[in-house]
Amino acid sequence: MGEEAKDYELMGHPSEELDAAWEHLMQDFFTEVPYEYVESVGRLDEGIPTASGNFLATYSFMHQLHCLKRVHHSYWPERYFPNTTEEEKVRLQEHNLHCLQMLLKAIMCHADTVPETLRWVEESKFPLGNRTSPHECVNWDTLMNGMRKNRVNPFKPGVLVHPKLGPVVPDGRNTVIEDKDRHRFVINGTSVLVSELEKDGR
Repeated sequence: MGEEAKDYELMGHPSEELDAAWEHLMQDFFTEVPYEYVESVGRLDEGIPTASGNFLATYSFMHQLHCLKRVHHSYWPERYFPNTTEEEKVRLQEHNLHCLQMLLKAIMCHADTVPETLRWVEESKFPLGNRTSPHECVNWDTLMNGMRKNRVNPFKPGVLVHPKLGPVVPDGRNTVIEDKDRHRFVINGTSVLVSELEKDGR
């Protein structure tokens, strides 16, 4: 018997355990990158500096994981996007399409060329792919441990301050954002990103 939704750590049916797993993963969404990197790509004029002299960023794979989370959550809007207006539903759909486009581009950019051989099974006349082909992967724990050393808490006062419009989340995780961007950070007082960052004061 193959995999079932209950076997998926991050892609199964909604549960407190699944939500906690996503929350733990997304706590490292914001990070800081060296001044030298931002200078090398010609973005000093538009970059957002941090108190340490580095610049605010997120890594592409974290953005892609965020997109997977968004698309997954869209299957259960009553749990993850309650009380949305029709206008907000249109914006959410546009955001999801943006996410699917980003994932498409990422797959095409980093095309995985490992062959998946096919096999016959008793239950179907159609061949199925064997997805257990060996892959050479990054060491995930090493990668995430390195990122945590430079993670940035976006809800810490003074971190996200627009030069003309002021603080993005003046009340931290309880900020209610009224405009079209309200689903980016906080929904009904619940962060769509992280919670554990406050525990260590970062």
